[in-house]
Amino acid sequence: MKRGVLGPVGLAATAGVAMLGAVNVGSAEGVNPIAATPAIPTIRISAPLDGASYQRGSRVLARFRCSENGPPARIATCTGTVATGRAVNTTSDGTKSFTVTATDTSGNTVTKTVHYSVWEYVNPLRAVGNLQASRIDMGVDYSGAGPILALGRAKVTLATDKLAGPESCWGKTCVPPPGDMIVYRLLDGPYAGKYVYVCEHITISVKAGQTVRAGEVIATLHQGSPNLELGWATGNGAYTLAAARHHQGRGTDPGGWSSIEGRNFNALLVWLGAPSGYVTTAPSQQMPKGWPTLPARVKPGG
Repeated sequence: MKRGVLGPVGLAATAGVAMLGAVNVGSAEGVNPIAATPAIPTIRISAPLDGASYQRGSRVLARFRCSENGPPARIATCTGTVATGRAVNTTSDGTKSFTVTATDTSGNTVTKTVHYSVWEYVNPLRAVGNLQASRIDMGVDYSGAGPILALGRAKVTLATDKLAGPESCWGKTCVPPPGDMIVYRLLDGPYAGKYVYVCEHITISVKAGQTVRAGEVIATLHQGSPNLELGWATGNGAYTLAAARHHQGRGTDPGGWSSIEGRNFNALLVWLGAPSGYVTTAPSQQMPKGWPTLPARVKPGG
């Protein structure tokens, strides 16, 4: 062919002009051919999702697929930490990894790993003896004696016995005598980033800056007055969430009614297996926009 003409396979050309073959584009007289990109396995992991958070004990089934740029016929092996359709590890809290390895018939191997976390919340009052629920106010009040546990994995932001003060500053800059208070920030689960306070008639077992696990003893409750109180905090010193949002009771008793924050925390405690506090007066209030809701029911770890 003296001029470019169409041959039976592709386009032939004279020196220096590209030639399109069935597989690649070649050329004459020293111009390097353009090699076809080799096919390699690809992996798609649908579950567990990368960065997902699952409650301890929940049933999460592995879902993944290996393919060779689409058609799976050339995949020789496709192996995950567990087989697709089998339950992944949610038996303990913490960060977990899930890995899938694919190998094709040409010997190409690809590995993909995702990470997910498993969280656990426990009933913080499960070890308290003679536990009796009292009123819901800015938080929830209880009497009894025994260990108080961390609700979940958390970082302690406040731990002091020097916050005693009058009713006018309760829930803001002080608490009832003897002045004991713990505040911690939850690190896992649907309430990650939210603060919990524990105060009144306790001996503190932790220090600010300490990280505690779900179910770890953080204080000891003593029988007598004042009653223990637990609820949502702000992370700003001793401020409860109810007081910061001006939802404390009117008049001399800042706990004179059942704030929405106290009722919301009570619902979480009941979900975890604690006895419910009782409502006094329930004002028309709302939790902050976007506040987490209780997850689907899985037997709690407490």
